[in-house]
Amino acid sequence: IDFSLLTEEDAKVGNGVVTTLDTTLQQVASDALGNNKGAVVALDPKTGEILAMVSKPTFNPNNLADEMNAANSGSGEDSPLINRAINGLYPPGSVFKTVTLTSALENIPSVVDRTFSDEGKIKFPDGRSLSNFGNNAYGSIDLKQAYKVSSNVVFGTLAMELGNDALKSTAEDYGFNSVIKGPGISITASRFPSLDSSEIGNIAQSGIGQSSVLATPMQMALVAATVGNDGVMMQPKLVKAIVDKDQNVVKTIDDKQLKQVMSSDIAETIQDYMVNLVNSNLSKWPAFEGTNAGGKTGTADYTLPDGSEATPHSWFISVAPMDDPQIAVAVIVENGGTGSGKAATVASKVVRQAVLGY
Repeated sequence: IDFSLLTEEDAKVGNGVVTTLDTTLQQVASDALGNNKGAVVALDPKTGEILAMVSKPTFNPNNLADEMNAANSGSGEDSPLINRAINGLYPPGSVFKTVTLTSALENIPSVVDRTFSDEGKIKFPDGRSLSNFGNNAYGSIDLKQAYKVSSNVVFGTLAMELGNDALKSTAEDYGFNSVIKGPGISITASRFPSLDSSEIGNIAQSGIGQSSVLATPMQMALVAATVGNDGVMMQPKLVKAIVDKDQNVVKTIDDKQLKQVMSSDIAETIQDYMVNLVNSNLSKWPAFEGTNAGGKTGTADYTLPDGSEATPHSWFISVAPMDDPQIAVAVIVENGGTGSGKAATVASKVVRQAVLGY
């Protein structure tokens, strides 16, 4: 074809999209994750706009043929073509305790006033047990303290008290077991199991984000965003406008409220617990200083195909500033060890950039 013969009317000129991504935040998130495998998702809790979305290992889209060959020739372990942020399913570990906390506040009267006895492990009738991380025993603690120290005993106990139906219902309110869609994005459904009342060990495990619970980083970012936004979940969106070739706006994509997941009172209690957790650890996570951030750590255990224990995944979810949230973040570092280490450090850098601009 001699393109010089085509008139302007002949040339098909398409529209373009304006994404919600913040390029500075995207760069900070990518740099913070570094060479680790994993994902970072950052949302605006009030609008649902996706401000950053990083998945590693990644690929170079400028050389797609070679990248596809490389991806298909290896063992598939690195899976660079999977967007871990929206399609990666992981055991969420203790970041899921935020969902269990929501369910307890909704369903167990006066739970905030209770004192729990944490002797370090729950023993089940079949001889199995559920222990705290590091075999810690916290003694007499309240719910706020249990959330801060991430007591498996307390949250496993709460899951058993709630029962599978109630906890599953709360998880589904947050979006588990359904495909969440938004402009420019479709998120793999996170999974929360249906368990028989006799499966008491699995029910306890589900309360701490283990058993067969699986979540995408985006799902956990939505949990954090919903808490920060006083219980209202906004639809995540990657596109905010469609423009023509001259950059005139053809269509604006409005923000959309998906649902009121919990009352604002319950959201406020969780906000308080999350801020307490971060404030108690500022010496460990100095980048959070001055951001009024809340957060939750997660350490997710899983087994390798041969049945041996793998190095756990490191998780962190955060919202900041809690009194007027501008960002909600979820970070997973595959095989990163405890959540208070690598994932928290990555999250703190992203939050700092969003709130303080450096």
